[in-house]
Amino acid sequence: MTRKNLDTSSGRAQVRRLGRPAAHSPGRTTTQGTAMVKSADEERTKAGNDGEREGPAGTLARGLAILDAIVDAPQPLMLGEVAALTRLDQSTTLRLLRTLEDSGYVVRLADSKRYAPSPKGLLPLPLMHPINQLRRESHSVLIELARNLRETVVLVLYLSTERMVTDIAQAPGSLSPYYNTWLQGPLHGSGSGKALLLSLDPEQRAAVLGPEPYKVYTPQTIVDRAELDEDLRVSALRGYVVAHDEHHVGLTAIAANIPTWNNGHVGCLVVTGHSRDMDEARIAGIGEELVRVAKLMPYQLGSLRSVAHVVGK
Repeated sequence: MTRKNLDTSSGRAQVRRLGRPAAHSPGRTTTQGTAMVKSADEERTKAGNDGEREGPAGTLARGLAILDAIVDAPQPLMLGEVAALTRLDQSTTLRLLRTLEDSGYVVRLADSKRYAPSPKGLLPLPLMHPINQLRRESHSVLIELARNLRETVVLVLYLSTERMVTDIAQAPGSLSPYYNTWLQGPLHGSGSGKALLLSLDPEQRAAVLGPEPYKVYTPQTIVDRAELDEDLRVSALRGYVVAHDEHHVGLTAIAANIPTWNNGHVGCLVVTGHSRDMDEARIAGIGEELVRVAKLMPYQLGSLRSVAHVVGK
């Protein structure tokens, strides 16, 4: 599946191999500035290159590429289709498929000789895992927020310096983005990225940003460290960050961090919308409402404390 910059969560995707981004699938396009992920071809080329390595590391890379292809496919796949998608020969593909089947990640449909992801492959987390509990508990909050603001609302968790989409809510007429679970959009140019930067101390911030000038995405992208620091200083005072046309022209993201009980931040709430609808008053109204809701979440959502422990906050 090909998914561009806005990735939405699925029950499976939330924790499936948090150590790397999920692969994409052809045909689906996205538009939000908070997620920039590699194309399917790039991912599979990398997997193929990794697969050329000898030993367990190469075997693991090939197996994960096969699992990605099957999980992301819109329908069960034949052996030849899996081999073509992963750029592996059929004998290697068959051997690894059997290993995945024995491990419980893939099932072979006897009536069609096709391969599909198993329940374990689709939904690896137990239903009562804290992250799944948080999704259930927070969904009504997100739906109400999206309805009141008439915009798309996204719940993002922080895993160290990475960002993971946990849930998404939309209102009639709002954007219809598709978020990949692992957000890869620029930290200096996306709503969730700026919110994460705001949660870090200056030393951590410098480490994750790397050397300046930062990459340019639009004429509005902040590429200078001093300018970004000033933008974050203002954001800290008002309680929310804004990425206005900074990753994609025409799209604006506003985000507020969700506090923890030890003065940290477990994640953020993000609103995305068309820039044409986002004048200063509208942005301020959305930002203030996000701050209000985010501050209440630790008291409303009992699972948030457990999730904070899961993600190390």
